[in-house]
Amino acid sequence: MRRPAWLLFLVGAVLVAIGVVRVVLTASGSGLVAMIVVGGVLLISPFVVARVERVAVSATGFELQLTRQMASIGAPRAARLLDRTDIGRFAESYRFIHAELDGERYQDARSHLQDLLVDRSAELASAEKFDPAEVRALFASDDPAIRVVALGLMKGAPDLADGATLLTAIADPKSPNEQYQGLALVKVCWPHLSKTYRTAIRSVIEGDIDVPAGSGRRALADQILALPLSDELIVRKRP
Repeated sequence: MRRPAWLLFLVGAVLVAIGVVRVVLTASGSGLVAMIVVGGVLLISPFVVARVERVAVSATGFELQLTRQMASIGAPRAARLLDRTDIGRFAESYRFIHAELDGERYQDARSHLQDLLVDRSAELASAEKFDPAEVRALFASDDPAIRVVALGLMKGAPDLADGATLLTAIADPKSPNEQYQGLALVKVCWPHLSKTYRTAIRSVIEGDIDVPAGSGRRALADQILALPLSDELIVRKRP
C-alpha cells in the first residue's frame, strides 16, 4: 500500500480501537458505534481502491478513474500530475468514502479526510505548475472529490483562484467543509479580487448563506466582512 492508503488504514484502525474500547467501558452510545463503522470503512477503503486501480488502466494512459475524468473535463495536464502521485489515489479513496459515509453523523470524518486531501493538494501546487484554466475547470465539476482537489491546488497557489470560483465555493458548496475552504481562500485572495467580486462575496455572506454561530466558518466570514472593499484602503493598511 502506498502512503495515503496506509494513512486511511491507520485512521480507520485508530477509530475502531477507540470505539471498541469505549463501547466496552460504557456499554452504550450510538456515536461510538458510528465511530466503529467509520473506522471499518476506512480500514477497507485502501484495499477497495487498490483493486479498482488494477482494473482501471485504459488506453489513455491514466491509471485512475478519477484522473481520467479530470482529463475529460478539460484538465489533462493536471490529471497527469495527479495520476503519477499518491494524491490521485488519496482523492480516489476520498471519493469512495464520501459516497459510502453519507449522512450527518459522518460529517466530521468526511471533513477530516477532506482537510487532509486539501493540504496534500496544496503541497503539490506549491511544487508543480498548474494551469489556472484547468484548475477552474476541475472546480466546476459536480464531483466532490475533484472540487476538493481544485480547492487544495488553489490553496497551495492562490494565483490559480478567481473571483467566480471563490464566490461559488461559498455560495453553492457541495459540503460545509468546502464552504470553509472557500472562505479561507477568499481571505487570502482578497487583495487580488476586483471590487465587484468583493462586494458580491460580502453580500452573499451577509444575507444568502447559513453559517452557524460559533463555527470556524462563522469566524472566517466575520473576518472577511471586516476587510475593506477599496484597494486604496488595502494599500494603506500594508506596512
